Amino acid sequence: MANPVQRLRYFDGEYLRSYDFTDEQSYHIAMRRLMNRRLHLHGIVYGLEMVMDQDSVLPGGPFFFSIAPGMAIDQTGREILVTAPYSLTNVLNQPGLTVSSYEVWLCYQESETGLPAAGYLDCNVQNQSTRWQEAFQVILKPLVGPSVVADCGGVRLGVVKLQPGVLGLEISNPVFRNGRTYVGIRAQRIIAPDEVDQKPDPFDITAQNTPVPDQPLPGYLDVQPGVFNHGNVIAKKNLVVGDDFALDPTVSSSLPATGNLKVTGDLILNGDFFGYSSAVGALVTLKQYIQSYTPKFVVGPPISIPFPAVSTLSPQPPASDTITSSPFAAFPSSSAPQVLLAITEMDWQDPASLASWSGFGPILVSVANPAVNQAGAGFNTLTVQWTAGPVVSVGANWLYPITNMTVNFVVIYLP
Repeated sequence: MANPVQRLRYFDGEYLRSYDFTDEQSYHIAMRRLMNRRLHLHGIVYGLEMVMDQDSVLPGGPFFFSIAPGMAIDQTGREILVTAPYSLTNVLNQPGLTVSSYEVWLCYQESETGLPAAGYLDCNVQNQSTRWQEAFQVILKPLVGPSVVADCGGVRLGVVKLQPGVLGLEISNPVFRNGRTYVGIRAQRIIAPDEVDQKPDPFDITAQNTPVPDQPLPGYLDVQPGVFNHGNVIAKKNLVVGDDFALDPTVSSSLPATGNLKVTGDLILNGDFFGYSSAVGALVTLKQYIQSYTPKFVVGPPISIPFPAVSTLSPQPPASDTITSSPFAAFPSSSAPQVLLAITEMDWQDPASLASWSGFGPILVSVANPAVNQAGAGFNTLTVQWTAGPVVSVGANWLYPITNMTVNFVVIYLP
């Protein structure tokens, strides 16, 4: 079994040795670094940008770059502090460097320093330094291929490209800041403090809650400049993307209290959009959703109406009759389908014979759809009532003014 965690317990008159104070420091250092490593995650705390020095020659170079002051936590939880700009020229003498691209790593480094006060140095005892000096080291690792320097478990600051210069290798412009890792936090949940004495959440999806410039509501986290997520995002309440805006009350009055999404700007999908359709009674794609609420148009087969010569008629006004179309595709409809009729073709009698109709008034040709029950899905034939006339005697026969008529129709099924 591993040793339990121990810390110093003092009492009056206790005889203390140097290792007691070392244990005291070791306890606090170990606990702090454990928290840094397991809670905060390693990376840059602030600063440490690679910036061009003022003595660089523009536009062609040579270029000189420095690491700006800042702080980082390395992969073992150790704090690295850079208190003044550090020139990257200092690392160009690292062995094994060639014309290539290199990652810039900031590494933790410590060394013994400080001597005992005068008269307290024991010539027969080693390791009498009075301080640990915590510093740093900057190393370059090839972007591709093996490195001649060992991994220091540090923090990556970016990438530089080395090129030949007057005095040897120099850093080309620009430097690349890709691969910079900032400190993070490892947590199962994050709860922001509510500064209004735990009052109920004032957010309302139908209203405009967030003022401009954006200010977080009480109890809300303010994450800047952005969020990159590796796992699932589940919104238990509502989600607003972009600038907040109020909804039309005629629309928002029917919204549920949670599960709503407001988007300012475009919604771009590389795939299907799914929504629940009450007309279908299931989740459907955007195409199916629109189709479920879109009227269906059916173009029926043409109806040909012949007008033969008859000998049993007497002179009379225009005559009427009905004719039924061939079956066509049928769909369910919430109400009676709408029918649009049109005469698309008529064949007239011989122009010489049409003179016989001049004394009976104007020639009338029309079609209509009688009122029938068309609401069911089984409505797949159409009865057309036609009217033509007047019927007059030409020679031995009574004739209509036309010999044939073609009727086309469209049926509109409402969702």
